Amino acid sequence: MLNRNKWLDYLLNIDRRVVYVIIFLSIALPFFLNPVVDIQPTKWVSAVYNEMEEAARTNKPIIIGFDYDPSSLAELDPMAKVLLRHAFSKNIKVLGLNFIANGTSLADITMEQVAKEFGKEYGKDYVYLGYLPQYDLVLLNFGDNFRKSFSKEFRGQPIENIPMLSNIQNYDDFHMVIDLSGTKLPTAYIMYGVTRYHFKFVTGCTAVSATEYYPYLQSGQMVGLITGMKGAAEYEGLVKSNLNIPTGDAMRGMASQTWGHLVIIIFIIIGNILYFVRKKITVESK
Repeated sequence: MLNRNKWLDYLLNIDRRVVYVIIFLSIALPFFLNPVVDIQPTKWVSAVYNEMEEAARTNKPIIIGFDYDPSSLAELDPMAKVLLRHAFSKNIKVLGLNFIANGTSLADITMEQVAKEFGKEYGKDYVYLGYLPQYDLVLLNFGDNFRKSFSKEFRGQPIENIPMLSNIQNYDDFHMVIDLSGTKLPTAYIMYGVTRYHFKFVTGCTAVSATEYYPYLQSGQMVGLITGMKGAAEYEGLVKSNLNIPTGDAMRGMASQTWGHLVIIIFIIIGNILYFVRKKITVESK
């Protein structure tokens, strides 16, 4: 009885630093082990995937707005990477742009990184236009001729010298437009672009802002929605199962969250069991 009480006391009063180390390991290990979490895609994530496949069939390029900065990088950059991997694997050309000044270089880094994985060439397979202020005017000009807003691309080359852009003028030359943002910029795309020019539009947003965009899905002004790291992991699962493209940061992030949550739940269950066992022993000993 004394030994049992001793063990109960030890477990109930275990050093909190031990708990912290175990939780740390449960969160960190998935980033090295790269486990795959079985996440079923929502219909809106599946819709984005299907639109990308349709873009490959129509042989039209797509636009991706990289409207995020370091504060939302963890959620939105995995989306950007998996969308680019899907596009490049299907030989879909990508035009990138940005309306967030302090995130300007992030898109260039991400596009170049993924392009190298697939041997894609800048100017031929993808182009990044960079940052411009006054997004409302840019979005309106894109409906007529995007050259009204952009005379050079991000690296300083004149638009006329970019092979990929030689036959591109406005939204009609693209299969769809995707905006990845932790701000309200997707609503600007709808207000100044979709409402007037009726192109297919997809949003990738942070999880906390997802509810703002469901009405646009119901109205048909958006054809798909990717929400937070979970949405990016759903998309990674689709490209993994259908195209055998390895999963990335989103799946590792979801595995990390899952393992961390499971460990915390297990600690809570064990703590409660030990508490009631000790209480029972105390009552019986009286």
